[in-house]
Amino acid sequence: MYEQSSEWNSYYQELDPKERKRIFEKLKASEPDDGANAYRERIFSARHTDPAQPGREVDTFLFQCVSLIQTYHIANFTPRSAIKEIENAFRLMLYDEAAQYGEAGEKALYWELRNAAARYFKTCEASGYNRALFGLIQSGSEGRLDRMCRDAWQITHGLAQRTGQEERMRIWNQAVIDAYLQTDGGAAERLKKYEEKKMNRKK
Repeated sequence: MYEQSSEWNSYYQELDPKERKRIFEKLKASEPDDGANAYRERIFSARHTDPAQPGREVDTFLFQCVSLIQTYHIANFTPRSAIKEIENAFRLMLYDEAAQYGEAGEKALYWELRNAAARYFKTCEASGYNRALFGLIQSGSEGRLDRMCRDAWQITHGLAQRTGQEERMRIWNQAVIDAYLQTDGGAAERLKKYEEKKMNRKK
C-alpha cells in the first residue's frame, strides 16, 4: 500500500535530520513530484523546527512517541483526557493535513511517522533505556527488547483500544508497528506473544 521508489526509501530510512534534508532537496530536483512534496516540507519543518529557537535542532515527533506512552497509562482512568492528548499529538504532527494531498499525502504521513518511530526505537539501544529499581540497575538486552515491544504496543493498539480510536489512529499504528518489526529478527514473534498475553488477561 505504501510502496515507493528506492530513492524515496533512502530519504525515509535516514534518521539524521540534516542528512534527510540534503536528500530531500536532491530528490525534489531529480524525482517527479507525486503531489505531496509541499506536505513533506511542511511536515519536516513541523517536526524539526523550534519556533522559540529556530536554529535549535528538535524532533517533536520523537517526543510524541514518549508522550503517548504516558497517555496510554492515563487512558484507563481518564479516556477523554487521553483522547485530547492523542488529538494534540496529531495536530502537532499535521496528521489531518495528509487528507488534502490524497493517497500521496497519506503515504508521506505514514513514512514520516515510521521514520520517527524508527528513530525512537534506535534511541532504545542506549544503555539507560531500560533500567530497573528506579533506574539504578541496568537491564539485560532481553529486558530492553521486551520493553521496546511493550512500548510499540502501548502507543498503538493498546492506546487505540483503551480510547476507542482504532480507526483514527490507523496510519499512526501501522507506521509505528512496521518500524518496530524492523528492529530485530524476533520482533514479530515477540509482539505476537505480547498481544496474546494482553488478550488472555482480558478473558
